[in-house]
Amino acid sequence: MNLLASSLPQTSINAAKLGLLAASIAHEVNQPLSGIITNASTCLRMLALDPPNIHGALETARRTIRDGNRAAEVVTQLRALFANNDTLTEPVNLNDAARDVIALTWDELQRNHVVLQLELTDGLPPVSGLRGQLQQVILNLLRNGSEAMKDVEDRPRLLLIRTGLDEHGHVRLTVVDSGIGFDAQATAMLFEAFYTTKSSGMGIGLSICRSIVERFSGHLWAMPNDGPGATFSFSIPCFSRNAEELRRHHALQSV
Repeated sequence: MNLLASSLPQTSINAAKLGLLAASIAHEVNQPLSGIITNASTCLRMLALDPPNIHGALETARRTIRDGNRAAEVVTQLRALFANNDTLTEPVNLNDAARDVIALTWDELQRNHVVLQLELTDGLPPVSGLRGQLQQVILNLLRNGSEAMKDVEDRPRLLLIRTGLDEHGHVRLTVVDSGIGFDAQATAMLFEAFYTTKSSGMGIGLSICRSIVERFSGHLWAMPNDGPGATFSFSIPCFSRNAEELRRHHALQSV
C-alpha cells in the first residue's frame, strides 16, 4: 500500500475500492451487453421476415445466450478479484486460452479489417492461474490493439499474438499492433486506474489486467514499437503441482 492509501481512513479505502469495482463492472460488461442488444434486434428482424428465417434466428439467439453468460462470468471474475481471497490456481494452457478469445472476437476483428497473425509456440507448459481471468487479460489486450488501429488507413491493421518461454522459464504472451502507439514517457501511467488515452475510455481495462496478472505472480508491461504501434506482454510462472498443493493447504488452515 502506498503512503497516501496508508494515511486514509479504512472507510475511505473501502469506498475507493467499491468505486473501482463498480467502474470495472461497467467497463467489462459493456461489450457483452452491446452484443446481447444487437443479437436480440437481429433475431426479431429475422423472425419478422415472410417467411421467417428460423435458422438465422436460432443462431442469433444462441449468440445472445453466449453474451449473457459472458456478462455474468465477468461479474463473477471481478468479484473474486476484488475479494482479495487466497487464490487457488489451476493449470492453464495460454495457447488454448488465446484461441478461445480469438474465436470470441473473430467477427469483431473482421469488421474492423484486422489482419491477425499467430505465432503460438507448441508444447508450452501450462501456467498457474485461473482460465477465465487470464482470458479476460488476453481479451482486453486484443481489443485494445484492435481499437488502436481503427483510424489507420495508410497501412495494414496487423495484430500479432505470440507465445513462448521467457528467460526466467515463465510463459509469455505478447500482443503487437500497428496502431497509433503511445508516448514512451506515458508507459508507467498506462496501467493506472482511470488513466486513458481514448476519448471514450474509462481507464479501467489495463488496471484490471495488471491486477489479475500480478495475482498469479506474473508481470504485465508495455512498450512502443520502433515503427507504428505498441507491444503489450505478460508472463506467468508455470504451474507446479507441489506449489498448488501447498497453497491449498494454507487456504484450508486459514478457514
